[in-house]
Amino acid sequence: MSRFPTVLALACCVISFGVIAEEEIGRGKFLVATEFLQGGPFAESVILLLNHDATGAVGLVVNRPTEALPAQALPELAGLDRYEGTLYWGGPVELFTLRALLHSDAPPDDAVPIFGTVHLAPLKENLLDGASSNASLRFFVGYAGWAPGQLERELAFGSWHIVAATEALVFADDPGGIWRRLMPPPVRRASVDRAGISG
Repeated sequence: MSRFPTVLALACCVISFGVIAEEEIGRGKFLVATEFLQGGPFAESVILLLNHDATGAVGLVVNRPTEALPAQALPELAGLDRYEGTLYWGGPVELFTLRALLHSDAPPDDAVPIFGTVHLAPLKENLLDGASSNASLRFFVGYAGWAPGQLERELAFGSWHIVAATEALVFADDPGGIWRRLMPPPVRRASVDRAGISG
């Protein structure tokens, strides 16, 4: 008996449970929440990975704008009241901390490159020079964090899809819609049955 139908059926089942990752995990990739995270704090979240190594992983949820202003969270940073954008919820860890993502071809020397022209920017006064809106600068309160091996277990369970990040999506003017744009269409077991494939 040919092994092809069995292999194809297995592949379809694996894809349907979200185990296959489209990209290799690492800095500058998106984690896109699957249906297994519905009902939890990361439901329909898109997370930009800032770091992933033996110590764990850190990322920022990029599609959860709030109604708060960054100046309310960090009033001591001079000039922040000029910022025209809102504050984003970056994740449930350390909600008293603020981080900034900058979209720039000429970032500050002490900015940390994430991918392309996206950088983790230092929180200092001249940060707003030439970047005063959501289009090129975004502030996040809190972050998403994983202990060593934790994210790998979640990926194995099918909690996340890994997708290459783009500047346009990190700084999208409709952040609430990027999850649906990135979530792959479901592959249902019924499609295998209709094809007449069996073990």
